[in-house]
Amino acid sequence: MAVIELTKDNLGDYMSTEELIVVFTSKTCGACTLIKPHLYNLDTRYLVCILDIENVVRSDKIIPGGVKFYPTIGYFHKGYFIKELSQFDIMNKIIE
Repeated sequence: MAVIELTKDNLGDYMSTEELIVVFTSKTCGACTLIKPHLYNLDTRYLVCILDIENVVRSDKIIPGGVKFYPTIGYFHKGYFIKELSQFDIMNKIIE
């Protein structure tokens, strides 16, 4: 699939994707900058949506418990939250 950097709060348009990874970032987050290149190296079966929290305030409600730190990474299957992923998971391509 692809990596999409959302500039508006339209994550709902992508939630029915079979394999979706949602990454909540912040412009001031150094770890977000470090993890970003790894997102482009994931298996092509995943659609990756990168959301800057300053642009997508409502979308942070899709992660159980909300987004409390950055990056927060969620794995979804056909719209259902499966689990939260760590930076380690992304860098080592451990999704499922």
